[in-house]
Amino acid sequence: MLKPIRELLKRSGSYEYFRYSSFFRLYTWLFKRQVIRDHQREVAFYRSFLPNHCSLIFDIGAYDGHKTAAFLKIANKIVCCEPDAHNFRTLRIRFRNSGSSVVLENKAISDHPGTELFFIHHAGSAFNTLNPKWKQILETDLENRWNEKIKFHDEVSIQLTTLDRLIDQYGRPDFIKIDVEGYELTVLKGLSQKVPYISFECLLPECKTELLDCLARLYQLDNKVVFNAAFEERLEFNNFLSYHDMINWVNKEAAPRCFEIVASMEL
Repeated sequence: MLKPIRELLKRSGSYEYFRYSSFFRLYTWLFKRQVIRDHQREVAFYRSFLPNHCSLIFDIGAYDGHKTAAFLKIANKIVCCEPDAHNFRTLRIRFRNSGSSVVLENKAISDHPGTELFFIHHAGSAFNTLNPKWKQILETDLENRWNEKIKFHDEVSIQLTTLDRLIDQYGRPDFIKIDVEGYELTVLKGLSQKVPYISFECLLPECKTELLDCLARLYQLDNKVVFNAAFEERLEFNNFLSYHDMINWVNKEAAPRCFEIVASMEL
């Protein structure tokens, strides 16, 4: 889309309605084939380890809904949790015709219900976080790591709930995807029961301690839990690793990088 038209639509508040319209889907299909391929690759990634069809998925840190769009191909219902007001509006528009298949919660997930300060890089930013350490890491990192100099300009109070409370409300999910910018351990502390599959984002080396704590937390829930790592929608290992083997792998990783951990539990 031509930049002036896009900016005009954004100023009028109409951009998201156009961006998630049938017309734009056709435009994407005809002229943005890489977007289609990226979506298909994401669906294929989740199908590589999830059951053929899931009843329920929790998308924790749903952002603009691109993961939810993939989950709609493999699940009956997706519960999206997104505290950022700008992103939540995008989700409401994007999935306005999805009926009961997509449930939206304008909340963050934590280890307790209540409220907490949410640090704002800018409205809708993927860097917005509840974790002061993550905020500090981003603000002190060199520009070449993120292609921009990160600075947080605001903070707002947001509503919190827990994974246990979501399960009480919606039922046990087949899969929980967690992408919460350094707040993963706190999210997992709000879960006291096993679920078949969980994924969460990791950043090495800055958050190695938190990663090890996340692995230990899941091992507490199920001492038979097994793990894999995923880079760019591809599993690193042909077979899932035991807790101790995953710990050994993490301790050997030296290169700075961001990836996902996928955990599978026995019910």
